Amino acid sequence: MTAFEDRVFVFTGATLTQALEDWVAEQLAAYPHQEERIRIAALAMRDFFESEHIARHKMTLGRDSGGEA
Repeated sequence: MTAFEDRVFVFTGATLTQALEDWVAEQLAAYPHQEERIRIAALAMRDFFESEHIARHKMTLGRDSGGEA
């Protein structure tokens, strides 16, 4: 069991984007030689949140979620 299996995460797309940008900046400061990997990881996270998996598992509410707002 991972540490976050029982957690519920609540954020907007804007909050996720800002947090991800902050994370990238912190990682680049700490590991500048890993820039390509850090940026690829961030893109993968963005891709996941825009994926069909998010919709299939009903992980969104509101506009464009396919459900009631």
